Amino acid sequence: MTASDDIPAFAIVGAVNHGKSSVVSALAENDAVRVSPMPGETVECQRFALRDLFVFYDTPGFQNAREALRELRSAEAGADPLEAFRRFVARHRGDPAFEAECRLFAPLLEGAGLVYVVDGSRPLLDIHLAEMELLRLTGAPRLAIINRTSADDHVAAWKRRLGQHFNAVREFDAHRASFADRVELLETLAGIEQHWKPRLAQAVALLQEEWALRLDDAASIIAELLAECLAHRETAPLPAGDPTAAVAAGAALRERYQASITAIEATAHERLIALFSHHLVSAGRAPAPLFADDLFSEATWQFFGLEPRQLVAAGMAAGAVAGAAADAVTLGHTLLAGSAIGAAIGAAGAFALGRRRPEIGIAGLGERLPVALRALLPGRMRLAGGTLAIGPYAALNFPWILLDRALAALAYVTHRSHARRDRIELEAARLVEPLQAAGLTVSRWSDEDRREGERIFARWRRRGADAAEGVEQLRSILRPHLDAVAAARLALVEPSQPQDAGARAP
Repeated sequence: MTASDDIPAFAIVGAVNHGKSSVVSALAENDAVRVSPMPGETVECQRFALRDLFVFYDTPGFQNAREALRELRSAEAGADPLEAFRRFVARHRGDPAFEAECRLFAPLLEGAGLVYVVDGSRPLLDIHLAEMELLRLTGAPRLAIINRTSADDHVAAWKRRLGQHFNAVREFDAHRASFADRVELLETLAGIEQHWKPRLAQAVALLQEEWALRLDDAASIIAELLAECLAHRETAPLPAGDPTAAVAAGAALRERYQASITAIEATAHERLIALFSHHLVSAGRAPAPLFADDLFSEATWQFFGLEPRQLVAAGMAAGAVAGAAADAVTLGHTLLAGSAIGAAIGAAGAFALGRRRPEIGIAGLGERLPVALRALLPGRMRLAGGTLAIGPYAALNFPWILLDRALAALAYVTHRSHARRDRIELEAARLVEPLQAAGLTVSRWSDEDRREGERIFARWRRRGADAAEGVEQLRSILRPHLDAVAAARLALVEPSQPQDAGARAP
């Protein structure tokens, strides 16, 4: 704790470019912490607070640990070990030879605990032993974290030495740290100093409560996304007496409809990204989209959503959903067109859709249009007061694909450490495999959840449906699935080379 308040504070210290800033980013959920591949990028003590729960100081790396140790040996015999460090700082303030040491000792003199970060992929050197001994001499509560910046493994050697100098030693991969990993590390910190334990226990409880509230909000965001997309409809004037213009108007309306749905999905994904405090992830409105595969791409419709046999069951559960409304999008499949389609035909239509998305068309045109003009139009259109209309989207797999993509987006933002600085595009194939393996895609939901979901979707496709009621129902279905996604141990996308793992320590 600092002298000015009772908030637990920790100085993150260690050799140059062993991952200190990455650890701070991960623990503080702050992807704005400056991380650089340039050696010694952190030159000041930077303070990062997670609300009023705890504070981390990102310190510069050691500059002259061996010489500092020679001067500070007296701390071992003194009644107050930190007094020797105070005299050292006063003596060398402004001294270029010990500039870094003076800065990193400053939080310790105010009562902060120590978190020493080392890179377990690099060999243990004599300079590291000097650093460990310096930190031991402070007498401050001390935790050692073994970070990894490459596949090389020297962890066992580090553990043996660290155990001689620190109250506790933990492995912590900053670039893959999950929420559970962060909580476990805070619980370890609570165990090395009795005075901190109540505050850190309270901090852990508050973080867990906040995490649950975030997942509540995520369930609402996803449910609202489905409701808006399934009820969405676009219209356009029908050019009179010009078949070519009518065809062009239909094609433009189709593109506008598709763009609108895509924008609705992107907005929902942006809300999920913001909910989990990521600033380096884009949902598709910046140069680096969240998904490499467009919502209407062949890859998306092949990998996401229900399996063919499940689509048949969905069609039967929803009765005549696929053809209940005469103005539903047919997607070029006459099995889904017409009025009053029965459950059996609805199931057959669902099976015909399979896992692939047919070309999107314009929904059911009235019979008053000349046969010659109808033959020129893409799909079928509806004539309503001289307008073309498209929507709601009747493909049974459409809401399930939206759901799968939302679950994948949630999995990514809940598992992406704030220590990462890369921008990536999520690919359908790379996402689906780990999600399916963990039983987290919609195709692995229970039959009861899928049937209830399809009933909700059917109501949203019908005009005048009570969307608010359906959102709450879908939210209740979604919530336990979101818990499972957030709690799973997933490696959805391999991290790129860590950004603060540049030069080796001296």
